[in-house]
Amino acid sequence: MLLEMLGWFGAGESSKTLLGKQERIQMEEKKVKRRRRKIEQNGHGSNHTFKASNDHFPGMVNLSGTLCYMNSVLQAFASITSLVSHLEKIVDLAVESDTPTPVTDALLEVIQDLNTPHSRSPPALRPHNLLQALHPLPQIRRLLSTREQQDAHELFVVLAEAISDEALKVAREIGRLRGLGDILSLQRYTNSKNENTISERADIEGANKRRKIRGIAQPWEGLMARRRVCQKCGWETEVRMDLVGGMELPIPLHGDVTLDSCIAEYLSPEYLSDVTCESCSLRSTLSYYQSEVDRLSSAPNTIKPSSSINTKADNSPSKSGSGSFAALEGLSTVSTSTKEERMTNSRKKRCREAKRVENRLKEMLDSDVISNFNEPFLEPLHPQLDGEGSASIPIKWQISRTQSIRQSILTRPPRSLRMLFIRSEFTPYGSVLKKTARVNFPTILDLTKSISNGIWEESKTSGSSILSNGIPDPNIDRQRALYRLESVILHYGYTHSSGHYICIRRKPTPNQTNNGDASSGGRSYTPSRAYKSCPDSCRCESCVYFGKVREGLEEKVPGKGWLRISDADVEEVGEEALYESRGAVFMLFYERVGEYRGDQMDAKKDKIKDEEEEQKDLNEASQVI
Repeated sequence: MLLEMLGWFGAGESSKTLLGKQERIQMEEKKVKRRRRKIEQNGHGSNHTFKASNDHFPGMVNLSGTLCYMNSVLQAFASITSLVSHLEKIVDLAVESDTPTPVTDALLEVIQDLNTPHSRSPPALRPHNLLQALHPLPQIRRLLSTREQQDAHELFVVLAEAISDEALKVAREIGRLRGLGDILSLQRYTNSKNENTISERADIEGANKRRKIRGIAQPWEGLMARRRVCQKCGWETEVRMDLVGGMELPIPLHGDVTLDSCIAEYLSPEYLSDVTCESCSLRSTLSYYQSEVDRLSSAPNTIKPSSSINTKADNSPSKSGSGSFAALEGLSTVSTSTKEERMTNSRKKRCREAKRVENRLKEMLDSDVISNFNEPFLEPLHPQLDGEGSASIPIKWQISRTQSIRQSILTRPPRSLRMLFIRSEFTPYGSVLKKTARVNFPTILDLTKSISNGIWEESKTSGSSILSNGIPDPNIDRQRALYRLESVILHYGYTHSSGHYICIRRKPTPNQTNNGDASSGGRSYTPSRAYKSCPDSCRCESCVYFGKVREGLEEKVPGKGWLRISDADVEEVGEEALYESRGAVFMLFYERVGEYRGDQMDAKKDKIKDEEEEQKDLNEASQVI
């Protein structure tokens, strides 16, 4: 009986342990089911798990207490797609040509670390390798030698120049002739070009090198056309192409201003005074030499005027009284042949040179081509027709200064648009004052109106027509140049030598171009490029209400999608943070939006769908069999 009771108590304890194990198993199964249900509601398993667990990105340590300007610039770089691809291309070519690129390597490593997601808040980065690579540059040593805060834009320029120098070294090494094969390939290309029959196999090595080097220019470099028009004569200078690396936009001291108005003021015509006009100077010089030809063609008059002689004869007593030749005493007795004899050889030579200059200036005026301006000699246009042969013509230009208009317009927009707002202003007392105007900037910028539709056409009308030349007609359908905002640099403080720099940039997201499987973790995200959702000619309801760029519009959540980074502190914010930072915006970075590729994507989707349907039919057929 006792044994039965002990057995009964033992059986009870074992049953309790079994019940506890079963309850724990059921609880674990419920947790798994809830997790699976949550995953099915929000998206696919592996991608969602990676998004949920790898949602943190690192900041940067302010090593000296004044390097917030460097941290903000590097964080802004991490969101620029064209810059990342540019650095990767330089590194690939440098490895191929065995060329050292320390700044590019260190900068790309920092950007990859900043775009690497983590499951929890990672420790802040310390860019020691980048500082070590930049230390040989004298500009960097000057910036880091002081304990004061420096300008973020100045550091941006230094980094851009360092990257450009290393890219040029790599391009020079790639283009260098390395052996007999390159020489023979170049010789075949030269021979075929002289024979006007370029074969397919000519200069194969050179074509491969040019293909590798092509597109190695900085992503924020574009071309801007400039010309000047005289308001007096309407003469237009030749269109000059300048390389621009961004826009330095002026803003008012207080109040609100839009980004479009700042760009319009930056590209507005500029009125210039006291400017040398070549056409007006040509006309003044031609008038001067015409008067010189008239003066030198006439003989010098060395005889006193007859009126003075007659006056003297009337006042003096007459010795001869009256005679038959008394009336001819006041007349000049110098003949035409005597005047020609008084023309010296030096005077004849000067007259002949003045006529040559006059004829050459008339030819310039008729052809509307001014050459050798403000130079001491002119080159003859037709040496065989000129009596002096091919000898240069000495000339003394008569400079004329007038008022002119200078106009600028973009002809080749950059891939990455960098904008700097000029917030410093000198007061009458010599101190620097910071402008506090609020700048309203959009996330999608339309720069079509600021880009010329080709080069300015020559106009035969008056000079006032320059304002209408080169401006695109809004009624003509053309390719729209759209840019998407990627990062913003803000400055808080009274002056640029004090205060604090922070950065707001797009939160990195996984896309199809990222290397490796997203579910593996520990891989760096590549900044994604936006594309137009519809063609430029589309006028659908979505384009009217939401614009041409609608990628990620459905997934937009308030308070999400952007990172507000202040050195080591990283906080996720929404687009409302951009609106709140209008009064502190210092630099903007926009990325060019790609053209509509819906036809290609639809074709790929149709192909995948056909393959899936074909595979489904095969599976059903196998089951039937």
